[in-house]
Amino acid sequence: MSYQVLARKWRPKNFSQLIGQDSVRQILTNALKQKRLYPVLIFTGPRGTGKTSTARIVAKSLRCQNQKKEEPCNQCEDCLLIGESRHLDVIEIDGASNNGVDAVRELRDTVAYMPSAGFWKIYIIDEVHMLSHSAFNALLKTLEEPPSHVIFIMATTESHKIPLTVLSRSQKLDFHLLPPLSIKNQLKKICKEEDFSISDSILWLLAKHSHGSLRDAQSLLDQVITFCGDNLEEVIKILGLSDPELLRNCLSALLKKKEEDIVKLIALLRIKGVESKLFLQNLIESASHLLFLKQNPGNDPPLVQADTEEIEFMKQNISSISPEELHFLFDMLLKGEREMSFCQDSEMFLEILLLRLCSAPRIEEITPLSSVKKESSPALSSSPPSLSRSLPSSKTNKSPLESKKKTLSNSSQQTSPAKSENSLEDFEQRFEFLEHLRKRDRSLAGLIENLSFKKKSPTLFCLFVPESFSYLKKKVEEKSFRKLLEQELSFFLKTKEKLKIDFFNKESLISLREEERSLEKNKLLRQARDNPFVNQVTDLFDGKIKSVKKIDKSRRES
Repeated sequence: MSYQVLARKWRPKNFSQLIGQDSVRQILTNALKQKRLYPVLIFTGPRGTGKTSTARIVAKSLRCQNQKKEEPCNQCEDCLLIGESRHLDVIEIDGASNNGVDAVRELRDTVAYMPSAGFWKIYIIDEVHMLSHSAFNALLKTLEEPPSHVIFIMATTESHKIPLTVLSRSQKLDFHLLPPLSIKNQLKKICKEEDFSISDSILWLLAKHSHGSLRDAQSLLDQVITFCGDNLEEVIKILGLSDPELLRNCLSALLKKKEEDIVKLIALLRIKGVESKLFLQNLIESASHLLFLKQNPGNDPPLVQADTEEIEFMKQNISSISPEELHFLFDMLLKGEREMSFCQDSEMFLEILLLRLCSAPRIEEITPLSSVKKESSPALSSSPPSLSRSLPSSKTNKSPLESKKKTLSNSSQQTSPAKSENSLEDFEQRFEFLEHLRKRDRSLAGLIENLSFKKKSPTLFCLFVPESFSYLKKKVEEKSFRKLLEQELSFFLKTKEKLKIDFFNKESLISLREEERSLEKNKLLRQARDNPFVNQVTDLFDGKIKSVKKIDKSRRES
């Protein structure tokens, strides 16, 4: 006797064996119990989720004479023949190879004939979306008014290709992808019944890489049993999967910012010949699991379906990591996946991406900072201490408009002029703006949180990027980043004026300070020329103003 593959041997034979399709099972069993089964059924859903198997179970339930509670007995002649696809009154048609009008005409001619035995005649059309448009039109009348003894069951993976005229005459039932936990439990049950010894780590690996298809998982299990048994390394090598140990080491190095470990990992990836795109996809999935566990430490409901050892590993690594840091990691990995398709050397791209992520600055949580009072904001400034001391103070009680309105008639009572609108001022609403950004775009808020945010004029803002943040400097200088930040700042300040974001470093800061001194000097010169007392002196002695010096008020009073 020839070997029967596990996917066929473990096909569900009744409704109780149907895995992960509870709603479909409930609808069909209730319809059979109440004798309200729709004459035209369409089963839609991804591959390997049980559509054709369910169609055969429905056929068995209709034809079985020993059924109990709408479940076929799987022992009578009708059940056995239907299970082997040899029943005369249960006709299975492949829509891909019988997709023309002639095949539909032949089917329509046989529909009128009564079954050879019993009452029901069932037509199971697999891959029905492959029928041509003319074939669907030829079938419409039969589907709208089928004979009372006929049931049509059509299965498809692409329901959007079925004409609406056919869908309107049918009852559509959706089959869904199975969660990894359900697939893993079913594989474990199969191994126990078949007397195979397979570890849970391998079963989890097969369940996750079957992508919700139980049939694919059973095929992978068949391959593992045949070639490598319970050897995890051989399983990974033969099936071309990503090594869970490599993924864990990579995540740990990225979260702890250990560049030496990343370099060693890159060398190991080259030696083992790991497929770069698959490894990056698995990294993205793992990063999403870290985010879920950070927001839901108890994993209730179980958003992360993995073995206990892997969940404990992830919890330990994210205990001291902020949510913003995890969001940044996920966003950069996701962006890397998009950009990898444009790179000819995907292996080199992955290596550089890992190095950049490891050297990127750590992003701290914004919530504690936003709750601090404004008076304590200078102490919490993220800019370097030396830079903070070099920048002019923003503590002034007079606006530029008030300074312009002040008269200069009495030079002895003249006070220090207010700062120019073009002077570099601290952006006093910085923390409120960061909190606003965090609600709208976490990744954008995380990028600028560690930067010094200064206001140069009502419509010009500057960001200071420390020289050590080379990667962040390159990121914030992107045109798309600048445009997005300008839009968010305009929205926050509720202004219709066009705002501009500029960037400066230590070199450009020196030139900005020189420009500020020049502006201050020109302003004092204009004020002196407009002073009546000075004008009288210059007219009397036919003199000119060559230079202006600002007098310190405290020294003058002393």
